[in-house]
Amino acid sequence: MFQRHALTPLTVLLLLFAPGARAQQGAPPASFDAAAAWSAFEALLQERYGYFDRPGVDGNAILSAFAERARLAHTDQDFIDTLQLVSHNFADPHFVVGPLDLEDWAVIPTASDLFGSHEGTTFRIEEVRCESDALAKGVRPGMVVRTLDGRSPRAAVEAITGRAFTSLTPAQIDFAFNVALAGHRRRPRTLELVDGGHRRAVALAATSDQAKRVQDGPLLSVERQGSLGILRIHNALGNQALIPEFAKALASVADTRTLLIDLRNTPSGGNTSVARGILGHFVDHERPYQVHVVPYESRVLGPPRRFVEYVAPFGARYSGKVYVAGGRWTGSMGEGLMIGFDAIGATTVGSELGDLLGGLSNETIEGSAARIDLGTEQLFTVDGLPREAYRPHLYLPRAERNGSHDPVLAAIGAQPGS
Repeated sequence: MFQRHALTPLTVLLLLFAPGARAQQGAPPASFDAAAAWSAFEALLQERYGYFDRPGVDGNAILSAFAERARLAHTDQDFIDTLQLVSHNFADPHFVVGPLDLEDWAVIPTASDLFGSHEGTTFRIEEVRCESDALAKGVRPGMVVRTLDGRSPRAAVEAITGRAFTSLTPAQIDFAFNVALAGHRRRPRTLELVDGGHRRAVALAATSDQAKRVQDGPLLSVERQGSLGILRIHNALGNQALIPEFAKALASVADTRTLLIDLRNTPSGGNTSVARGILGHFVDHERPYQVHVVPYESRVLGPPRRFVEYVAPFGARYSGKVYVAGGRWTGSMGEGLMIGFDAIGATTVGSELGDLLGGLSNETIEGSAARIDLGTEQLFTVDGLPREAYRPHLYLPRAERNGSHDPVLAAIGAQPGS
């Protein structure tokens, strides 16, 4: 009913920057069959999706809300559009339905520069991404959002989820609001904000501009501040070339007393070989760094499957104190590195992370051109905490630097011996 494929970094880039490209990969899909495709999609989620039910998300209720619309879809594009509404209701940035076109909403957190929340009747900016157009245009945490491209946040949430606002949970509202803040793919945005009682309209570039700029930039950068070395990774955790580049950069700061590995700009995740190529510099023997659970095994086959992933020594070892920073734009493998560094004794610092749920795979739906990215493995810390519930040891309400202030460096500087 569906075929499973490993998700590569190239696939992620195609998803973000080449509308329609994924539908052209491999053999062309069979003729569209809405009923068969919906049955395959339901089975995929119920059998393989690791986060089908969780607080604020009732998987069967979501499927029931869209089943008739999906089965009655006249075209494959209508069907895919319906599945995209379903994915938004699951409030999981890892759950993406493609192929994407220019009318679709941006993929967050990769193509986003604002993080917001909803409380009562207020939609508020909570975090602004470093080096973003939003930051340059003066958008700041605490500002209230009145409209997005002329539409109220409430109306935008309803458009993104395909459901009445009153039927949504807080988790679904917050997720949809953040999709709305990112806007449509490759399309500039206009936000009407309230700042200290004053209204102002802010015209912002498409969030895909920043995603593309980061993609085209260096894999990482190196800084020194006295006895502190800083390695900032620029959304390159899916690029195997980062392994030797990281080793080279680490060697250049090997004489420092303290090291900060900055993962605050890794929203697209990556792969475990790159993660192990980084972690290996900080262990002198094999150590566990994350735990995998495969729900399909117990749901369909019976016996549960649970396994521990280890990191082994690799390359030259750094002997100083290690801090690892994360924030709202630390996603998937970045989150895996946060819990991995925690497991081997580094000090993590930052805010809530990106909450990209689970280990990602790509599925092809029979009877449709739809491609589904979703977490089919649940991930946990070595102590059994769900990865999405993890908080850095030095917890900060906000972690993004803004040009004049870096809360992570301030937190590190306040530590004894720093």
